[in-house]
Amino acid sequence: MIDSTEIARGIFRISMWDEEDLLKAKLLWPGATYNMFLIHGDKPAIIQTMLRRSFRRLRDRVKSILGSGEVSYIVVPHHEGDSSGAVNEWAEAAPGAEILCSELCAALSLRDFSDKEPRVVADNEVVDLGSHRLRFFMTPQVNQWDSLMVYEEATGTLFPNDLFSAMGTHVTTDLDHSEAALGAARHLGYQADDRASLKRALDWIEKLDVKLIAPMHGPAVTAHLDKLLRTFRGQALALA
Repeated sequence: MIDSTEIARGIFRISMWDEEDLLKAKLLWPGATYNMFLIHGDKPAIIQTMLRRSFRRLRDRVKSILGSGEVSYIVVPHHEGDSSGAVNEWAEAAPGAEILCSELCAALSLRDFSDKEPRVVADNEVVDLGSHRLRFFMTPQVNQWDSLMVYEEATGTLFPNDLFSAMGTHVTTDLDHSEAALGAARHLGYQADDRASLKRALDWIEKLDVKLIAPMHGPAVTAHLDKLLRTFRGQALALA
């Protein structure tokens, strides 16, 4: 299944789950959404490329939203199949687009994996899309060693990489997301319990005017954001 929903002004969550061929290839977890985000600004951006094998079907969904427009920025939150697997396909489809990533991501992976030289963004750097502004923060070890997070300033939307991800296929939730996200971190093992790295990320998030949290798996979170942050600050993310 593929769904696209505008979750904030000009921000579309394009979600894929339980695609039969990808399930058979063991590239998807059953019952989990894999989310990419399209920011339909004056200079459109996508966050995550999704899997190489899913490129055509997701490109068609992006084209249905952009019309004749073309992606200007391809944001890679970290190097992993669902985050950067289709980076070359997207770069070929949008030859004028820049690939944005952390220095660690470029040095360890993308300068070799990508056919196009990526542009490294700095901590606290802002990329102006015209109608939207992306602010980047380096968050190594949350959840991968080369991770970054993105905050869209015009709508208050946080893209926290895989942090706060959960199972389920619903688009948004206004319920307390704390236990669902904590349970996913503990039982799926995607997030190491690196307290120092996590604290730095949470300290940064708490300074922002976040109105919506849009993780890479599971629903976008619209309420009880303070409780979610307190839970991840105070609870272990690994089972004993």
